[in-house]
Amino acid sequence: MTDVTDRTGDLDSATSTDLDGTGSEPADVRLLRHLEPLLRIPVGEHGDSRHGDSRAGDVYILTPEIETAVKVAVLTGRPLLLGGPPGCGKSSLASFLARRLGVRYHEFVATEDSRPSDLIWRLDAVRRLGDANANALSGRTGRDSTAPYIEPGPLWWALDPESARARGSDGLAEEDQAAPPELLADHTPDRPGAVLLIDEIDKADAAFCNGLLVPLGSRQAFVGPLDFTVRVPTGAPAWSPLTVITTNNERDLPEAFLRRCLVLRLPAPDATRLVEIVGEHFGRLPAPIEQLVRDLAEEVTRPHTGRPVSTAEFLDLVKVLRHLDQAEDSLDDGMLDMLKRITLDKHALYGADERSWLR
Repeated sequence: MTDVTDRTGDLDSATSTDLDGTGSEPADVRLLRHLEPLLRIPVGEHGDSRHGDSRAGDVYILTPEIETAVKVAVLTGRPLLLGGPPGCGKSSLASFLARRLGVRYHEFVATEDSRPSDLIWRLDAVRRLGDANANALSGRTGRDSTAPYIEPGPLWWALDPESARARGSDGLAEEDQAAPPELLADHTPDRPGAVLLIDEIDKADAAFCNGLLVPLGSRQAFVGPLDFTVRVPTGAPAWSPLTVITTNNERDLPEAFLRRCLVLRLPAPDATRLVEIVGEHFGRLPAPIEQLVRDLAEEVTRPHTGRPVSTAEFLDLVKVLRHLDQAEDSLDDGMLDMLKRITLDKHALYGADERSWLR
């Protein structure tokens, strides 16, 4: 591999590389040859568990502010509302806490169509209609209960997993019972309690936020079709569920909702913290790559007018650089510039404009 230090200069000087298709080997043959070893890499190879946006919860670097906020949330039973720029580690804190505490993990990603009831339950109308049609064709008598078609939501599972499994019904047949979601690989909770993530709550409207005041504050929720109230069972931990809520500040949240939350804004990591995060994810890197990562961390955290680079985007770039160092691929200036554009410059889609980081 060629020397990779000192390569964080102006990207306008990007040069072409052997990826442009030069040479006698057909492009499709060359692509397949390059992809073959990549397709066989298992998740977790070389100690790296990152893949896409999966929230594995294996790695998180706590700051004193985050530690204090979590302690206060446990003591008060209040939801912890996290703000900050996209990609600064808001969402991944919840899965990390679930792993470290040894408790169950549940999550809900809000959208503009989300309703408060979606967090608690939903009716599987499609399956109910399918069963009704099948019974009509066969002449069988269908279920006379709504319970088998009620799907418990994340808050229900977090509050009371036993009643969620039974779909709020006594005597439900075993084949009709609900299965708890398994969101964290290789995680077996060994103590009672749960962590609940409500992600991107600012995507939803004010009615959604206000509709959560009673369920989160009282730790109970009503399932209308069953005339059933979900409650935290006797003996459950006083802090459970530990609720982590994230916002990207796309819209203001209702004042009544804010008053019932603990609030912490996570800053974008500086260069030192970014390098520390890389070390936690990938371990010790070869010296040339380690120096390159330090230079890149300084570059992406330098004040500029474009869109900030998120931690996840930076880790994507490091993952590729790390692989290229171990493979036979050439990592020259042109290749590095190309990788930076692909992984970091998302506003290149719009052409040259003021939002683009790489200009």
